[in-house]
Amino acid sequence: MKAFMDRDAFGRFVGVEAVFIEPGRARMRLDPEDRHRNGLGMVHGGALFTLADMALAAAANSGDHSAVAINAGMTFVKPGRKGPLFAEARELSAGRTIAAYAVDVTDEDGMLLATFTATVYRKGKQA
Repeated sequence: MKAFMDRDAFGRFVGVEAVFIEPGRARMRLDPEDRHRNGLGMVHGGALFTLADMALAAAANSGDHSAVAINAGMTFVKPGRKGPLFAEARELSAGRTIAAYAVDVTDEDGMLLATFTATVYRKGKQA
């Protein structure tokens, strides 16, 4: 999984780091900087989405299968203002070709900032 995460150039660019990755689960961290903020001074929704998407990618690709998202959505609950921020993904169900995941995005105090749900297509065995 480390090699998989190291190949993700966008994740590195944004500053997302893996806290843990295990089959069907993953936790990512983002320490927001000025470049992650929107015009209101809050962490940009795109940064929160990217953090959640990275957790999804790690969880969905942590087992025997390669997977790509085919649908994802986010509900913003509370603005993120300071870090670190975390996204924790968990597998809800997995079939031969389709799997579903939920991701909670929280601040350092565990306050829920956003929820993210996604469906992935399982392409086959990892290379």
